[in-house]
Amino acid sequence: MNREQPHAGNLTGSLLVAHPSLNDPNFCRTIIFLSHHSAEDGAIGLILNRPTGQLVEHITRVPGLDASLRSVPVLAGGPVGTEDLLLASIQWRTNPQAVAFRGFGSLESTDEIPAEFMNGLRVFRGYAGWSRGQLESEIAERAWLITPPLRALIEISDPERIWGDYLSTLDPIFRLYAEAPDDPSLN
Repeated sequence: MNREQPHAGNLTGSLLVAHPSLNDPNFCRTIIFLSHHSAEDGAIGLILNRPTGQLVEHITRVPGLDASLRSVPVLAGGPVGTEDLLLASIQWRTNPQAVAFRGFGSLESTDEIPAEFMNGLRVFRGYAGWSRGQLESEIAERAWLITPPLRALIEISDPERIWGDYLSTLDPIFRLYAEAPDDPSLN
């Protein structure tokens, strides 16, 4: 966990964890994988912990869609381009420990997926995007906690709890934030 924020440099492959004070409904309590980041271009990421509860077969009838893609889960990837279905594989590799990411573009234009990328395959409805300097500004305002990829945050077993579970490991004050309800009047 990089507590020295803001962090200059290329954050591609890092995870952004929404700070508890980030109230924007698009990003509140999210974990985002940054698939691209540069000072010149801005950043693109995918929200990892917002499942829609749907599979590809429930939301599209792409002619000739490979049968192995029909049972891929669909996630709300972010507020940009929500009409698009983007296919990507994000998987944890153990030797060496790292994240393997490969984007395949639009679900409608996907060619055959190599077998080594089937594990970790997800479809995202939209993505998160930041223009040049925007993400750096949000980091400076402490809207995001930056962390290197962690297996538990890539292979999410419980999307509803992962944000709070991760924050609880950082610091006692973050644990209090993580356990607080979205609506304090329900406390």
